[in-house]
Amino acid sequence: MIPWEAVFWYLVAADCLCANVVAWREQKCYKKYFPVMSKWFPVTKAFGVWYLIMVAWVGCALYRLGIL
Repeated sequence: MIPWEAVFWYLVAADCLCANVVAWREQKCYKKYFPVMSKWFPVTKAFGVWYLIMVAWVGCALYRLGIL
């Protein structure tokens, strides 16, 4: 059986991937289709990189614990 931590990490990793795609490639589309949300939650490249680093760090920790 897959541990719930692994399932949760894979969901967060998928979210991180989507956030980075939006930050690096689809910002205009995001602002066009979600104008109110883009004002409250702006997507920046710095946030995408920071999010990727944090997800990778947690993934390494889970891997070292033998969960992933």
